[in-house]
Amino acid sequence: MLKNILPHIEKILQHTNEIFIIKDTKNNILFANEKIKDYGYDPDSLVGKKYLSLLSPKHKGKRFKKVVNNKVALNYEVEFLRSDGTIVNALASNSPVWDDDGNILFVVSNLADITSYKRLQRKLTESAYLDYITGLYNIRYLDKRLSEEISRGRRKKEKVAIVMFDIDNFKKYNDDYGHESGNKLLKSLGNIIRKNIREGVDLGFRFGGDEFIIIINQAEGKIAQEIASRIREKFLKLNYESLDLSMGIEYYKDGCSIKNLMVEADKKVYMAKKSNKKIIE
Repeated sequence: MLKNILPHIEKILQHTNEIFIIKDTKNNILFANEKIKDYGYDPDSLVGKKYLSLLSPKHKGKRFKKVVNNKVALNYEVEFLRSDGTIVNALASNSPVWDDDGNILFVVSNLADITSYKRLQRKLTESAYLDYITGLYNIRYLDKRLSEEISRGRRKKEKVAIVMFDIDNFKKYNDDYGHESGNKLLKSLGNIIRKNIREGVDLGFRFGGDEFIIIINQAEGKIAQEIASRIREKFLKLNYESLDLSMGIEYYKDGCSIKNLMVEADKKVYMAKKSNKKIIE
């Protein structure tokens, strides 16, 4: 049976639904199949080029060296680049092929496009962390994201702040008008928060009940104050009698724990409730 298949190996490689690349031991491309045309490349023009030129700069070739030096097959995710530079999430399978003397002849790599799967995975993950009333993230996601944003801020030497706030007199409003009206109010505030933070930069959370937190990244200057003021201004325009927002802004400082960051922000919310200023920074 194998003898019957061998003459058709090239056709099989050319028409498989995955990118198929053969590389030498220096990670130079020896062969790429036709599938790579779907990503904007001419297979013949890739021969002799570095395989890493097809991947995002985060990849340094360390795992390829492990495949060659240890003669092991490795599977891992990579960020493959289309010819226009856009990222494709791919699962790479890398297998060394050696001769009878144990010398590696080349390395075979299969790349399976898993971009749609990763997108769905992200949506499912996010849905588990969403508050169904406000559409904001919930408390289960807060510690994880706050820790990540603080680490990123420290790495990039950018300020990170949190804006904590709650709705003054919300309990009375809920008691007077019922939970359905209370939920409608929370939903309206959630919409205001989402529309008045910077998309892809800041993150809004429902902390619990009528309590909210916004993670403000790149918090240089007065941006945290401006975002807090804008949200309060939009909320007051809803004209809910006797309802207001008390807001506290706290900036992350080196060595400060997440718990202490939250405690300090909460103190400022309390101060805001006792003052006419309503936003304490």
